[in-house]
Amino acid sequence: MIDILREAAGIAMALCFMFCYVPQIAKIIKTKSSKDVSLSLIFMCMGGYTFGLLYMFLTSFALWIFLNYAFGLVMSSVLVYICFKYKK
Repeated sequence: MIDILREAAGIAMALCFMFCYVPQIAKIIKTKSSKDVSLSLIFMCMGGYTFGLLYMFLTSFALWIFLNYAFGLVMSSVLVYICFKYKK
């Protein structure tokens, strides 16, 4: 039972973090403005995702943690691109 709960929590965590940037990206594209987005926050998140991946590979691999960090890094990169594209 604990194994199922742990796996469900890992899946839920990964899905939440994987898609947390989608509303911000959609808003920027819709409004065509990124003036209120903090790039320093995004870059700090990207650093966290990068070091999280490194830590995970140096300790033990976990699929949902990997998906969380990898997809978070991709989504952060997309957000940075969109921010610069729509910067006014």
